[in-house]
Amino acid sequence: MRDGDDEPVFRKSRFGTNRYEYNPANPVGRVLIVVTVIGAIVALAVMGSSH
Repeated sequence: MRDGDDEPVFRKSRFGTNRYEYNPANPVGRVLIVVTVIGAIVALAVMGSSH
């Protein structure tokens, strides 16, 4: 088995809330983190460039 395959994609937040967060120990979770960050940057650039 490859590294991180037994880790879940989402894990419970460690801050005592009932929320879930992406798990960077899972390869799919890592990709989701990167896609989310890139999407947020693109969205901010599009909103900033419109007059």
